[in-house]
Amino acid sequence: MTFSTITTSRSYLTQQLGDLSSLLSEKTTQLATGKVGTTYGEIGDSRLLDIQLTQKVSLIESYQETITISNLHLETLSMSLERLESLRQDSKSALDSNDFILQDDGQTQTQTRAELLLTEALNILNTEIAGYYIFGGTDAISDPVAALDAIMKGEGGRDGLETYLSEYQQANLGAADNGRLTISPLTTNYAGIVPTDSTFTIAEDGAHDFGFDISSVTSTLTNATLTGPLGADPDSFDVQFTGQPNLGDSITVELSLPPTHSETITIELTAASTSEVEGTFAIGVDLEDTAQNLLTALTDEIENHAQTTLRAVSDEWASDEFFATFSGEEPLRVDGPPFDTATALTSGASTTVEWYTGRNTATTDARGDKNAVIDSSLTVSYGVRANETPLKELVQSLATFVAADFSGGTQTDEEYYNELSANLRGILQPVGVDQSGIVDIATDIAITHRTVSLTSERHVQMKSTYEGTIAEIEGIDQNQVAAEILQLQNNIEVSYRASSIVFNLSLSDYL
Repeated sequence: MTFSTITTSRSYLTQQLGDLSSLLSEKTTQLATGKVGTTYGEIGDSRLLDIQLTQKVSLIESYQETITISNLHLETLSMSLERLESLRQDSKSALDSNDFILQDDGQTQTQTRAELLLTEALNILNTEIAGYYIFGGTDAISDPVAALDAIMKGEGGRDGLETYLSEYQQANLGAADNGRLTISPLTTNYAGIVPTDSTFTIAEDGAHDFGFDISSVTSTLTNATLTGPLGADPDSFDVQFTGQPNLGDSITVELSLPPTHSETITIELTAASTSEVEGTFAIGVDLEDTAQNLLTALTDEIENHAQTTLRAVSDEWASDEFFATFSGEEPLRVDGPPFDTATALTSGASTTVEWYTGRNTATTDARGDKNAVIDSSLTVSYGVRANETPLKELVQSLATFVAADFSGGTQTDEEYYNELSANLRGILQPVGVDQSGIVDIATDIAITHRTVSLTSERHVQMKSTYEGTIAEIEGIDQNQVAAEILQLQNNIEVSYRASSIVFNLSLSDYL
């Protein structure tokens, strides 16, 4: 052997020791991390698949973060809507037309209960989750619904519901509190001192939607001539007596109610010997006396219906306008003063307190206000606005009932109370409607929540599958690596011994 051979052997052994040491370090790292390597290049031919699966896992994790937030919102919405539906049910009981008991403060007991329910409803509609108001669309940065006192009395120079009720009542009842009808005095002609005919006229006071409209008048009165109504606007009718009617003869007047004048009330009066029985008028000593008795009875009936039925309808109309703000709609108020002779409505956008200040852009579906991307091709929507019709009607009904004034405690006040409570109950539970609008909203939210939950479960399963495949690509067989490390340790030990022999050789040893 030449000197160069010895030198080459030493270099070779040193290189082999270095390689074995590096390989031992690599295997030790693999055993500690559980992975083949720290770079995709160390994975081999499966690196492209590994990169794709890792990206999918990362994307799923981002969807899961969105789902976590969405689930929190949806669960809170579901619980809130469930409670609001309970409040709606409780409100129907609170608006009890058979429970007119006036308290010392001028409110009825039912109004006190209604105010408690309304306060809770407003608090629920202002529910906030980490800066997101669940009943305010997406724009609300503060409570989307005004406080109870602001809704009732107004604030910041803007009028509240109580002002609306007052103005609409003045416009519908008129100065004479009789539904904007003009009732003429009796006009009688005589032959000497004997009346030959007596006439009175009842007319609408103008062409407008306020107050009563004369819908129809029919009569079976003997010796009486009925003229009109003609179906005009304004309309009127005359009743002229030329003699005495017979007992049992009657007159029927139908008056339509604002604002649409599609609903009517009926006043029927029958000729009788006295007027002690309700719904009758007395045949007097002569035709003039009889005509006056009929005129008085009609006047009393019209005024009573104006103070009860019409007043209740007026309150409902006023609250409809005050709370009608969905999709950017503007509330309308009576164009006055004066209000008792008003003939039109005007925008109240700048003069009415904003009871709802959340997102209110034009839309036909408030669910689109809030969107969450929970998968590559799946976006769910779950926006809710407090001024949506079902939620608005709950607030409207309770607020109108609380704002109404029954403090007089008279029979007329009680009849007004009965009419208003019945009308408001009809808003909360319309005839022929089995499921409330609040339940409809809750159903939308429940379906969305179910979709989100199923998507989340699918993401968990897919993520687990992807991570399993990634683990197979990037992972190691720990038993095999441990055995390889032991083998390497043995090889290194043998190599060190061999190297030490070679490195300790001298020229004299070789010779």
